[in-house]
Amino acid sequence: MIYPAITFLVLAIGGSLQWGAVLLILFGTQWYILFNVAGRAAAIPNDIVCCAEILHLDGWRRWSKFLIPAVLPGLITGWITAAGGAWNATIVSEVQTFHGHTYTATGLGAYISGATDAGDFPRLTAASLAMALIVVVVNRLVWKRLQAVASDRCRFIV
Repeated sequence: MIYPAITFLVLAIGGSLQWGAVLLILFGTQWYILFNVAGRAAAIPNDIVCCAEILHLDGWRRWSKFLIPAVLPGLITGWITAAGGAWNATIVSEVQTFHGHTYTATGLGAYISGATDAGDFPRLTAASLAMALIVVVVNRLVWKRLQAVASDRCRFIV
C-alpha cells in the first residue's frame, strides 16, 4: 500500500527507480529484523538481566558481554527473513506504474516482471531457477553457518 507513495516521493524529488527500489526493499524488510530482535530481547530471562546488573555491566561492556550475545540469534534470524522478504519486495519494487507511466529499475525483479508480461516462459523459468539457486547457495554458505555460530556462542542466554 505504501509503495506508490514512496515511488511518488522518489520521483518528485528527481530520483530514479534505481534508488527508489532500494528504498522500497529496505522499507519492506526492516520489520523482519526489528521484530526478531525485539522478540529475542523480550525473551531474555530476568535472572540474566539481574546478573548483568549485579556485575555492574554498563556502556560497551553491557553491549558486548550481554546485549549483543542475547539478541544475536534473533538478529541473524531477522537478517535471514529480511533477505527472503527482499527477494519478494524486489519483484514488486523494480517495476512501478504511476499515472499511466511505467518506471523500471534494472534487476532480477524487473526481468521476472518483463518475462511474465511477455509470456516468455523460458526466460521466466531461467530467472526463477537462477533465483532459487542463489537462495540455496547463500543459505548453505552464509546463513546456515551464521545461525550455527550464533546458536553455539549464545546458547546460555535464552
